[in-house]
This record gives sequence, C-alpha cells and structure tokens, in this order.
Amino acid sequence: MPSLRLTEKQVQRLCDVGASAGASALRALVSAGFLRALDDGSYARADIATGSGMGTTPGGMEPPWHRILCLVEFDADSDSALTEASHAALSHATTLAVTNKARVTALHLVRKLPATAAEQPPFLAQVAEQVRRRVLGQSVPGLIDVRVEPGSPNEDLLRSAHEVHADLIVIGRRDGSATWLSQLREMLRDAPCHVLVVRPSGQAAVA
Repeated sequence: MPSLRLTEKQVQRLCDVGASAGASALRALVSAGFLRALDDGSYARADIATGSGMGTTPGGMEPPWHRILCLVEFDADSDSALTEASHAALSHATTLAVTNKARVTALHLVRKLPATAAEQPPFLAQVAEQVRRRVLGQSVPGLIDVRVEPGSPNEDLLRSAHEVHADLIVIGRRDGSATWLSQLREMLRDAPCHVLVVRPSGQAAVA
C-alpha cells in the first residue's frame, strides 16, 4: 500500500510471522528495491516519498535493476516442463521486473548438443521455441526475452550475465547437496552483480 509504513514488529503482527522470517522478508524487499528503510525504523514503498528523511530524485527514483537474468531449467522427468525451482525463480524475476520497470532474460543452457554441427542450429531453435512457450505463457506479455545457449549453469551462467549486461541474476534453489552449495559459493564469488536465490516456496535471499 503506497501510504503504509510499518516497523518490524508491526510486520510480524500483520503477517503473523516470527521475528526471523519477518526480518528476512524485509531485507529481501529492501534489496529488491521495493521497500526502503526510513530513519525512524519503519519501512515503506521505495517509489513513494513519505518524509522522515526519505527523499526522491527529480523525476522519481532510479530503479536499481534494468536487466534481470533468470536461469530456467527443465524437469529431469520431462523435456517440456520447467522445474519447480525455475517456476519460483521466474515468478520472482517477473515481479521484480514489473516493480522496477526492468526486462527479464530467461536463460536456458543446453548441456548436450547433437554430434554434428549441421544438427545443432535447428536443435537449439527447437529448444528455444520450447522454452519460449513455457516461459511466455506464464508472464506479462513483452516483459521477457528468451536466450538459449549451449553450456552449463556452473560454467556459462556468469558469461551470459556479462553478455546481456545483467544487474541481477535470479536462480531457483536446487537441493541442498554439498556440491550445489559449493557451486553456488563459487558463483557468488565471481558474479558481476547481485544474485537472488529463490526457494521453491518463493522465499528468497540476495547475495
């Protein structure tokens, strides 16, 4: 609500959540540029001037993000359905794009290509159309671009982020295996921008 200002304790009571969950949600919304912490300890929408030391630049506040890169992957049991984590990540990325007037690049990395060079372009085009149908069918029209490339998330995600000039990467959290967590730490160390990790439940954290 544009005029609403709440403290952490008021958020906890209003949303019926514990102190830890409330604080985590507020941090994520501040990092996302949707909320701003005011001088009196309360929180309000970042795009609305409410006083108490909260100023705006002429013409409005500059959105923190312009290009959001969202990794989307297919379910292992289906070549046409996105994983639960990808659904959550794409939903979060779309919400942030609407809030910040940004664009989303939905990136799908193809790990295995056909053996011959002649077969690869039509194969990638087919995969791109598959991704396009799944991604654009559940989003705001005109908000998302689709990018399909050979590679793996561990090695080529950051390269794609550089190429599209992303200022935020959104990924869905996979299982909590030690291997995935180790790969995530490496990515966070080398990432050219903030990385938003979204759980299938919709909870998120920015690093």
